[in-house]
Amino acid sequence: MKLLKKAMLAVLAGAFAAPVLAGDFKNLPGPVPPATTVAAVGGSNNPNTDQLYLEAQSFTFLDAAQLIPQTIAYNAIATTGTLPRAVTGSGTLSLLAHQVTADILVGGEEYGNLYDFVFRDSRDNKLVFGTRVMLGVEDDQAQDGELNFLFRDGFKEGSTTFSVAAAWLFQTDSDLRLYNAARTSSTSLTAARVYDPNTVRLQSDLNKQEGNPYSGLFLLKTDALYYTTASAAVGVFQAGEEGQAQVGADFAGFVPTNTAPVPEPSTWALLAGGLGMLGFAARRRRA
Repeated sequence: MKLLKKAMLAVLAGAFAAPVLAGDFKNLPGPVPPATTVAAVGGSNNPNTDQLYLEAQSFTFLDAAQLIPQTIAYNAIATTGTLPRAVTGSGTLSLLAHQVTADILVGGEEYGNLYDFVFRDSRDNKLVFGTRVMLGVEDDQAQDGELNFLFRDGFKEGSTTFSVAAAWLFQTDSDLRLYNAARTSSTSLTAARVYDPNTVRLQSDLNKQEGNPYSGLFLLKTDALYYTTASAAVGVFQAGEEGQAQVGADFAGFVPTNTAPVPEPSTWALLAGGLGMLGFAARRRRA
């Protein structure tokens, strides 16, 4: 694992001298009838050929620790064709909302911190949900915890199934890539991925002892119009690939919706006050 990660970072470091041969948001399909399972959309250990990898051009941050990105300018770049491959699209992800869940409990242990984001992509005006996990960042957090899967829920609302496209990007050079993404809630590393329209599974291999304590920023773009919060929006799971217990947990966060948000009472008060001022100004003009 460490050798693979070092090789990937070496490729990335060399790529800054020329356009990175990267990818874009990739649609996550449902099953092809009569099948009830789905294939995962996979990445690559080489970011130059990873169809899920976005080339981050620049960041601005809300916080001094640079953990909450306010804007991310990115390029999508073709993965086929002659070299140097063309930039196929550019956009800026602008932060709409964020939530940090510190000391996430998994199997009774504090594993690390979970970051949940909602962005708006200037490229197509769609919502993008972001997930990032950092393991063992505090002394009292488990230093040997492992996470194989991150889950995001809420992609089915009533009879509507939202489209989902996945991508990822480096936020720091210590981040681990997104291995693959699929529309499934399966927690198995080997069994077929049974389709679940509500859930997206993001596979990686986060483990501080293996040198991979942080995930990249994993992104899911959707055609939902709005976002709201839910008590079980983001999940994590340790699949027990090295003999560990199979444990997981769900956490509150943001989910997509087509239901317009209801303004807060204070917002209604401001609106009423503004309308009152407009009416007063109009009466003055008539006078």
